[in-house]
Amino acid sequence: MRKTLFAVALALGFMYGGWAEVTLTYLGHSCFILREEEGQTVMIDPYASYVPYPGLPKPADVVLVTHGHIDHCPWCFGEKDRVLGNPTVVWPFDKQGHVKEGHWKITDWLTVDFVEATHVTKSGHGQGLVCLFAFDLGGIRFAHLADLGRPLSREQVAALGPVQVLMVPVGGYFTIDAVEAVQVVKQLPTVRVVLPMHYFVEGYCPWKQLSPLDPFLERARSEGWSVREFDSPSITLSAESLPNSVEVWVLPFATDP
Repeated sequence: MRKTLFAVALALGFMYGGWAEVTLTYLGHSCFILREEEGQTVMIDPYASYVPYPGLPKPADVVLVTHGHIDHCPWCFGEKDRVLGNPTVVWPFDKQGHVKEGHWKITDWLTVDFVEATHVTKSGHGQGLVCLFAFDLGGIRFAHLADLGRPLSREQVAALGPVQVLMVPVGGYFTIDAVEAVQVVKQLPTVRVVLPMHYFVEGYCPWKQLSPLDPFLERARSEGWSVREFDSPSITLSAESLPNSVEVWVLPFATDP
């Protein structure tokens, strides 16, 4: 039923002049900024200064925090200057440390689905719980899979909905690895754009246990998925221009705050 309603909404978007474009910028590690055309910005998982990617600080209107580790929540470590302005910071956990799962209206322009998942991998690395986020912007369904430790359950797949643009960890050790990331993409049959994140980059990622990006790209190519490597950390997306089949889009991280 949900997919049917989504298809109807998409058709109405075409009838009435299409959807607004969304600009997405990769700031490194697991951090992205999304901005609907002429709209406000949502940032996901800004990192503390211990993670020395150069893309922060930057302004945002809403910040979604998937969990309280140093590479995802600077406020958790006393750093209040990593996001500029006066953003609404969304902390999705209750007092017992569980995700407040459900459909949450954050602002008039942003409603987000919170989905609980484990950070702990099959090998026992990682710690605690994370929140997966899914939301619609510009007529596109986005999902950010945080530090997902294992492939998705049926319930998680259903809760995420018809995801079209997927931000997924691929570096392993503390999260799913390249093989499991491919499995997760296959679990979400509506995905058209895969944005890999949370992998080792020499000089910027402090955790050498993580794998670099190449093993995931090799797996993706073996699945027959197109791999596109961009020169800019920012891309513009619209519902009308998404690819017809799965593509992996590799973005360089932003080099200026």
